[in-house]
Amino acid sequence: MNTKKAYDPSRLNRNAYLVIAWSVLYGSLHLYWLFRGTGYPFQNKELNLFEAMITYLPAQVGGSLLVIICFLGLLVGVEIRKPTRAIPRWFIFTYLWGTAVALILFVPDTSLIASMAYAFLFKFDFSWQMVNQILCIIGALSFGFAAVAFQRKVRNACEHCGRTENDKPFFLVRWGKLITYIAVLAPLPYAITRYAWALGIPLGVDRSFLQDFSSENPIHHIIEWIFGSLCIAGGLLTLGLIQKWGERFPYWFPFIGGKRVPVLLAVIPATCVAIAVTSAGFVFTSSFIAVEFHLVSADNILLSQKWGAFGPMLFWIPWGIALGLATIAYYLRRRGRCGHCGRGEIKSIIKI
Repeated sequence: MNTKKAYDPSRLNRNAYLVIAWSVLYGSLHLYWLFRGTGYPFQNKELNLFEAMITYLPAQVGGSLLVIICFLGLLVGVEIRKPTRAIPRWFIFTYLWGTAVALILFVPDTSLIASMAYAFLFKFDFSWQMVNQILCIIGALSFGFAAVAFQRKVRNACEHCGRTENDKPFFLVRWGKLITYIAVLAPLPYAITRYAWALGIPLGVDRSFLQDFSSENPIHHIIEWIFGSLCIAGGLLTLGLIQKWGERFPYWFPFIGGKRVPVLLAVIPATCVAIAVTSAGFVFTSSFIAVEFHLVSADNILLSQKWGAFGPMLFWIPWGIALGLATIAYYLRRRGRCGHCGRGEIKSIIKI
């Protein structure tokens, strides 16, 4: 086995620099907006449904909160590079993971997943609001990676794979199949609803609602078929995380048949979808609860159609979380032996 020191701070340093850079950049933007600069991206003057959670805060409050978060990010980034114990470890972990989760749940709205879906109709959204959401998700990933790197340092684990001398199989690897099946089944209610609407069946809504919806959008039926099919196709691709063809391309594939599937080819798109679905699901679920308990004003039409209009999206949080965990399990299973510390072994569902 490689006798090289298990932990090398270089990776932690890189993640710390990412946290520092993002905090300085995004904190500076919000300082600019606090001093009456134009372009503040979280405007929701009418408190509409399906908006990002942060838009319900006044601009001065939301901007000040993000400036504080970024200032703390700067301090934490400096601390984890060269720990002085000036900041307790529990605070570092709580801050890094808490900020990562908050940037995914409270900042993006439903437009992120909608843009990904409409891209299949060759409709693209490059607005400043969309760029801002992507910037915040990059920040969330930076904070998450820094938390993982710092945790490995505390455990004196390998900086590249996180393994230690007496590691046991991670629970995600053991429960990977069950988690993946949840990710496959969770989008089915949405797909079934969209297929029903495409066929003119008012599932969960009144027929008048469906007729009005169709009259507003002449290609409504085509869009419903596409959205429903995207969920089904996504579920089938998710199965690849626990199937042989998810590790090796089928032999009938031209040029690449029989070759191993690059790990990142599955991990990157699945992670992007998991983040977008989770953030949209959080917005839909919050909006559903707000309408159900009359926390916000909504017209009678929306109140009567809520179960069909966005009830199926209540499954999106479990869908996004399950997809994210299934993707991590896939990565952990396929990453093989660490080239840095020599620990681990190749775990594959393919029998060679």
